[in-house]
Amino acid sequence: MRALKELAKGLGKKFKQRPPTLTGGRGRFEQSLTVCYARLGACDFYKISKAGISAAAREPSSLINRLTGKNILVLGKELFYYWREKYPPAIQKNLKGIISNDAAELFPMIAKPSFHYKVFEAHANYTIVDIWAWESRVADELTKGVGNPSRKDFYFNYLIPEDLLFRAEAPEAAIYAEGGKIYAIAYGPNGFIGFRTLSPPLKEGDIEVFLRSLGAYRQQLKAINLSGITLSAGMDIPPVHIIDNSTGCPVSLLGLNSFKLAPFRTKTWHSALDTQLLFRIAMYSMAAYLVSSFLSIKKLDTSIEDIEKETSKVTKQINELAELQDKDVTAKLLIALAKKVSEFTPPLDVIEVLTRAIPEGSYVTQLNITNRNVDVYIVSADPSGVISKLSTSKEVEAVKLVGEPTREGQTYKFRLSIDMRDTISASSSASSPAAITTASIPQAVVAPQAVVSKASIPAAIMNANPNSVASPLNRASSPSAIMKTNKIF
Repeated sequence: MRALKELAKGLGKKFKQRPPTLTGGRGRFEQSLTVCYARLGACDFYKISKAGISAAAREPSSLINRLTGKNILVLGKELFYYWREKYPPAIQKNLKGIISNDAAELFPMIAKPSFHYKVFEAHANYTIVDIWAWESRVADELTKGVGNPSRKDFYFNYLIPEDLLFRAEAPEAAIYAEGGKIYAIAYGPNGFIGFRTLSPPLKEGDIEVFLRSLGAYRQQLKAINLSGITLSAGMDIPPVHIIDNSTGCPVSLLGLNSFKLAPFRTKTWHSALDTQLLFRIAMYSMAAYLVSSFLSIKKLDTSIEDIEKETSKVTKQINELAELQDKDVTAKLLIALAKKVSEFTPPLDVIEVLTRAIPEGSYVTQLNITNRNVDVYIVSADPSGVISKLSTSKEVEAVKLVGEPTREGQTYKFRLSIDMRDTISASSSASSPAAITTASIPQAVVAPQAVVSKASIPAAIMNANPNSVASPLNRASSPSAIMKTNKIF
């Protein structure tokens, strides 16, 4: 008792004017919190923001609030059990499995325990762990309107036992009354140190027992905060600090706006989604997709049919164009052939010229016509006379002797290269067939062996100058009678 008085007197002088620090500064407040404080048989709801804490009505959580909001379920002291256990030194990640195996034995009064643990002290040979356990179904029963349609569901993503909400920069103690009981709890920078439940009215002996239960931490306490405590008359302990709790909310919630919530998260963001609703949405989306696909395929089939019709029309037009192009090519070929024919000297015209120039007793043994050049072998007794007559002919442009004449008895065989004029075709076309067929040719120059027929004249030439072959040819009237052979080309 003497130690309590000395501690109380010292704290009364040093901390009387210092405001309470139930929770230490842990991060910066950025988002309002929705808190459900659960106690035996009831739940109280609060809104905590930068402006402070206020009571709130129970409202269903929206989807946005479920996904992004911070909804906290705080379990009051009446709903959980506490135990401090010593374990062999173990890695932190193995403690949860070890405690899970021991939970049923540590808390036999709980049928299906859920728990939260915190390492209180870690030594080389052992580890001291604080464990808070509660019935698993308690959270669901408290936050869901089971059997009571007027109650709305409360979706929470953080669950915190009340003892773990106390935190301070230096070790402190808080003694407060709640629900007809008095609770004394010690806490520091790492949170919970120890607690004790006291029965009203508060006595000096109760406080002494609580301080002694803290062991070595009793000497480290820097302040005692009181809330809702009525001291008995004659109690020799000055109040250190009276907590101003005008809102009437639980003392443990006063510093929640700067509390580090991450270790107490129980649900991920996707757990907030309604599985049945998502399944229905997926089914409806699949049905809509199938209907859309069917309509798209039907529309695509219609488009393909239209494309096929258009393709058929274009193919028909291409074929017609190709036919027209083929006809155009044929016309071009005919024009080119006509031009070629116009550049070719007709053989009958050449024979007519030779007939007039060759004297009696002379004849042609070989005749080759290339365009307007005539290569001819002549047998005659007077080569110079033949050349002279051909040179003076108006149809002949030039006459050239090729090689030396060869003597054959009284005659000479010689070769001439004759260039015909371009006017020969027009003049020959204007002449009548009678002029050619009635020409008087001496019988002396006729070679009995020579025979000329239609087969020896090309069809193109016959078509080009039909008047020259309109009547049958005979040895007496045709100039080809001077030929010794029927080969023209």
